[in-house]
Amino acid sequence: MIEFVLSRSMWAGCAVMMGFTTVAGFVVYLVFYKLISKYQREDMKEPTNNLFRVVGLLVSLMLSLAFSDVIVEQRTIQKAVRREAGAISDIFEVLKMFDIERTREIRTILVEYTQAVIDDDWPALANDKLGQRPGALYEQFRDTVMNLELATPAQEKLWSLIVADSDALSDYRVTRLNAALAAPPFYVNVIIFGFLITMATFGAYRPQTTLIMLVSLYTVFVGLVLYLILALSDPFQGDIGIAPTVFEHLVETLQSEIR
Repeated sequence: MIEFVLSRSMWAGCAVMMGFTTVAGFVVYLVFYKLISKYQREDMKEPTNNLFRVVGLLVSLMLSLAFSDVIVEQRTIQKAVRREAGAISDIFEVLKMFDIERTREIRTILVEYTQAVIDDDWPALANDKLGQRPGALYEQFRDTVMNLELATPAQEKLWSLIVADSDALSDYRVTRLNAALAAPPFYVNVIIFGFLITMATFGAYRPQTTLIMLVSLYTVFVGLVLYLILALSDPFQGDIGIAPTVFEHLVETLQSEIR
């Protein structure tokens, strides 16, 4: 179900998740109301109310912690993407310092690699894999760099900087893949379980118009937060995923310099 929800547009995914939590929540609520109403005594109302508050508080705490965690994780991936683009820019500039004429072909390959990241890698990441063309261009770039002839001590230092940045470039690309392959947080299942327990404790209260409205708002809100947690935990899929904007700006700049 998670893959189905994330493969929809943002609004469709939200609607599906909110519909799921609403239906599941009301089913649990009504089932437990039927069960509890048969055995509930007057002296059990206070313990039931206390249990309801405790369970609701725990679910709210889990939701807030989970949401904070996926926000932090997405910002970490965004930083890695920006650093990857920065490494490409640094390599490009150091190649110009190395020898602007001799490295023209290498810089052209680097620009093609950056464009391939946008055109191939990003669509592939939505399907939990990397594009083949960027990988082939990276290998071509790496081989060409390794075959550079070093004529001066300054070029040796610049060459070592290029190699270090190209290694970082590969690492950042793997970081993107790892983020795309990451499974949904395990605590999502705990949150869903806690949500259903909360709906079960609602069964201590007789269905009334006001209560039905409040329960509906609660289930819809939980569904919305769950969708955001799932969407943010898969940062390269869906409408609110990380876009290759930084690479799009970078490739425009590099192409203008090549021309």
